[in-house]
Amino acid sequence: MHTDISRRDIIRALGLGAVAIAAAEMGGAQPAAAEDAFTIASTGGSWGDGLKQAYVVNAGFEKRVNTPVSYAHMIDSVIATKAMAQCGNPPFTVPALLNAEAVLLAEGGCLQEYDLGVITNYKDLLPGTSEPPRAGLKAFWAAHTQIVMGVVYNTKRVTPKPTSFMDMWSAKYKGKVGIPAYGWVGIQWLHALNQSLGGTPDNIDPGMKAIAELARKNDAVIMENTDVTLKAFTREEIWVMPFWNGRCFSLQAEGVPVDIVYPKGSIQVGNGFPILKGTKFERQAQQFVNITLDPEYQLEMTRRFRYPPSSRKAKLPADIAHYGLKDDDLKNMMPLDYHKINQHRAAYLARWNKEVLG
Repeated sequence: MHTDISRRDIIRALGLGAVAIAAAEMGGAQPAAAEDAFTIASTGGSWGDGLKQAYVVNAGFEKRVNTPVSYAHMIDSVIATKAMAQCGNPPFTVPALLNAEAVLLAEGGCLQEYDLGVITNYKDLLPGTSEPPRAGLKAFWAAHTQIVMGVVYNTKRVTPKPTSFMDMWSAKYKGKVGIPAYGWVGIQWLHALNQSLGGTPDNIDPGMKAIAELARKNDAVIMENTDVTLKAFTREEIWVMPFWNGRCFSLQAEGVPVDIVYPKGSIQVGNGFPILKGTKFERQAQQFVNITLDPEYQLEMTRRFRYPPSSRKAKLPADIAHYGLKDDDLKNMMPLDYHKINQHRAAYLARWNKEVLG
């Protein structure tokens, strides 16, 4: 281990239970569950299909490395838990993870360092799309898209245009405000809002109290995932919510009257591929990560999901140029300390369940 956080603590921080903790403490995986092919682990559905098309099919990856690719589909927390439980003898090769889960695995000693002699596209990353050195690893995670959470709102129902997350507390939006579930991306929003209100990762009171008030007094609705949120905006079950830039543009393309603003407390995250320590396919994994940072293939993801690329060399064509982020958009991004977030993850979940959901 590279920190004072044990594997048991890390898996508990992911919000999972005794079975996962027991699996982690077995000291590795059962042989039958170990990696037997180059395996990409990600959420399924359209996102999983997009990753396959952009970075495997379009890039001709299997032919390049003379290796067939397998796929495992599950939510991020389960991916991270399986990787932690089988640390050093991984069940898959490269998992698609957000920053927080990648940091957990780095601090658990379960990631292989990027070889920047192979991952040559790493040097072209935009600010905010990689994680700083951690746990003895100089480079271990890089986003292939720029994913930003701002305030998404119904342009017909929410007036004037929001200028702050706190506009969601207005009584005129009672019953029409969405809150992301803690186990989805609520944890990140909680910390960003908390810091914008003067709190710190060690003092979550300002953010927790504010969100509890939003849920209690404004009848805010908990949204469990992206698909549920898209449907809720489409049906006007909610009018305003912290949500993603790319998904807002997807709603616009479907004719839903929504837009997004990036007030103070917005957050920039990303989806990227760390390499699991002990993989049998390290050489191919390093090449795969480099492909995900190639501007040509990133643009395929932008066309599918409307998130701008993470490479500074990617040039958005005129028909998708409006998906790009401006410097003014990024100036309000709230930096998050994922080490601290993970330290408090389980304790703040207990508070969330009591104060926000209770």
